[in-house]
Amino acid sequence: MSGNSITEKQNSKEKGKNSEEAGKNSSYGKRGIYSSITIENFRLFDHLELDDLARVNLFFGPNNSGKTSILEAVFTHACGLNFSPFFSQVVVNRRGGTIIGQLELGELFMLVFRDRSSLPYKCTISAKLVGDPLAHTVTSTFYPSSELSDLNPRTFGQFSEIPPSGYVSQFTADKIQIIDDQIAVQPTQTQATFLGKWKTQFDREELELDLSFPPSSMPAASHFKLGYMQDPLLHKDPNSERRVFSNLRRYEILDEFTEEMGLAFPGVRKIDLIDYPDGERGLVYVWMRDQRLPLCLFGDGMRRWFHLVGHMLVYKDAIHCIDEVDAFFHPDARSQLSRLLVRYAERFDDQLFLTSHSMEFADAFLEALYGENGMFAASSEDPVRVFTIKPSEDYKSLEIWKLTGREAYKNRSYYELELR
Repeated sequence: MSGNSITEKQNSKEKGKNSEEAGKNSSYGKRGIYSSITIENFRLFDHLELDDLARVNLFFGPNNSGKTSILEAVFTHACGLNFSPFFSQVVVNRRGGTIIGQLELGELFMLVFRDRSSLPYKCTISAKLVGDPLAHTVTSTFYPSSELSDLNPRTFGQFSEIPPSGYVSQFTADKIQIIDDQIAVQPTQTQATFLGKWKTQFDREELELDLSFPPSSMPAASHFKLGYMQDPLLHKDPNSERRVFSNLRRYEILDEFTEEMGLAFPGVRKIDLIDYPDGERGLVYVWMRDQRLPLCLFGDGMRRWFHLVGHMLVYKDAIHCIDEVDAFFHPDARSQLSRLLVRYAERFDDQLFLTSHSMEFADAFLEALYGENGMFAASSEDPVRVFTIKPSEDYKSLEIWKLTGREAYKNRSYYELELR
C-alpha cells in the first residue's frame, strides 16, 4: 500500500495550537500518552502516520480498512520486548487462539508483515509520547525456517528438506506403567518443528527467540507501556469473567465497580463469585433487585460492560485497545458508557484506542461529551480525536481525515457529516 495519502483539513493550523496546548497541560507529559505513531510494513500498511493523538482516539471506517490493524500496531509498540502478549493478542488472537498445525502458525507469523517478497521479513513501529521529544521504535524481524517454504515458494525458492531441528519429550497415558506400586513413566518423543527466529529490537535493547510448533513457553521481558487489547467476544469466555472479578477483589475496587455498574444497569446491588459445594470454582453472580443470577445469563451488553469497565479499573496508566467498542450495547447505555470511558481514562491515566462502525454510537458519544449537558460542554479541554479511514477503490492507498472531538460534534450536529 505505497503512497498512502493523509488528508487533514486543519493540519497546519492545528499543529501550532496543539503544541501550545500540550505545553500548557503538563500533566499529559507526566502521563506519557502517545502523541504520534508511524507504522511501516505492518499488516495492511506500507506506511501510515498518525499524529496529534489524544487521550481518547476513535477510528471509523468500512470493513477491511485497517482499523483493527491500527489497534494491533499500537499494542505491539506498547509490548516493547515482551513477546508473549504480542504473540497471544496480535499473532493468534484473530484465530481465537486455536492453531491446528505448524503451517498455520507459521503463516500467522508471516501475515504480520505487509511485504513478504524478500527475506527476512521486517516491520517497524515508531511512536512519540507527549512531552518526550524522542521517538521510540520497535522493529520486528522474522527469519522463517525452510519448513515454511511451501507458504511462499517464490520468495523461499525450492524446498531444502532440512531435517527436523529437535524433539520435545511428552508423557502420554499409554506409556505409564505400575511396577511394584511404583509409577514408571516412559516418555515418547514428539517432533517439534522449528519455524524460525524472531528478533525484536526496541530502541537499544534486543531480544531473539526460536519459534517452534507446538509453541513453547516464552520468557517475560520488558514492556514499554502497560497495554490491554480487548476482543469484542471476550465477554463470552467464562474464565475471563472470573479473572475480571478476581482482579477487582485483588485491587479492592469491587465496591466502586458495583456502584458504577448500578448506574448503567439500575437494580444491581452486589457482585460475588460463589464456589460450588465440592470446592470447585463457581460462577460470578449478580444480585439484581430481588434475585440472584449468574452473570452469564444476562445479555451481551451487560456482560461486555462488565469486561470493559472492569479492565479500565484494573489496568491503570495503560493503553486500552478496544475493537468495536459499541458492540452489543443498547442505545440507552451508550451515553453512560461514553462518559465513563472518558472519565476513567482521565482518572486512571489511560489512553484509549477505539473502533466503531456505528453513527448512532458516534452521536451518543459526542453528545455525552460536547452536548448541552456534556462533560466538556463548558470547557476548552478536548481529549478526543476522531479519525475516518477511507481506502481507495483498489485498496492501494488510504485517506485519513482527523477531527477533534468538538469539531466532529459540530460537523455532525450542523452538517450531518458522515464519519464512516
